[in-house]
Amino acid sequence: MSPAPGGRPRDPAIDAAVLAATVRLLGEDGYGGLALERVAALAGTSKAAIRRRWPRRQRLVIDALASVLVVPPAPDNGCTRCDLHQSVRLLAEVLHERLPAGVLAPLIADCADDPELHEHLLHSLLRPGRAAAAVAVRRAVERGDLLPDVDPELFVDLLASVVYRRALFGEAPVDASSARALVDLLLRGVAVDFDRLVLISRQPAERRHLYH
Repeated sequence: MSPAPGGRPRDPAIDAAVLAATVRLLGEDGYGGLALERVAALAGTSKAAIRRRWPRRQRLVIDALASVLVVPPAPDNGCTRCDLHQSVRLLAEVLHERLPAGVLAPLIADCADDPELHEHLLHSLLRPGRAAAAVAVRRAVERGDLLPDVDPELFVDLLASVVYRRALFGEAPVDASSARALVDLLLRGVAVDFDRLVLISRQPAERRHLYH
């Protein structure tokens, strides 16, 4: 438990209440309409107490959004096509289902001119989901399903860019059908044998090891 300014220990119950109140009000009032007075009232604390904990409004919002995210495990279905499809869907779930709508774009813009805030945002909200997808791509390279010179980070950037663009511009989220289309489009360019990957993805889970 981190000490508050002045040496007093922070109360984790107050921290949790403030973060939960912030998430709720972001959903109700949007990023631009978020008022610390309302957060304090809903959390049962004071605006001054919030300011002591989070001197920057942007950091409060980042920490609040991070509190509702669940870092997904790297998909491991014994099937490259399935793993990548699941990775895209997990990214879409994070951005479209767990974060309040319309908050991410103005938050990114508000942090753009501050390197410390920008790094905190990337570390807290965007990198965890990407990391799981990168593990899935590395596994695909190691099992020989993708060309050996495929850069996992760049491949994930290509997958994630569509998900991020739709989230930032308020478009429809990437559903199961569009996730499959996106994954297949990229796999056709980097797979050693795309048709074989399609065949594996159509097998029962207990039979997929027979194709490796």
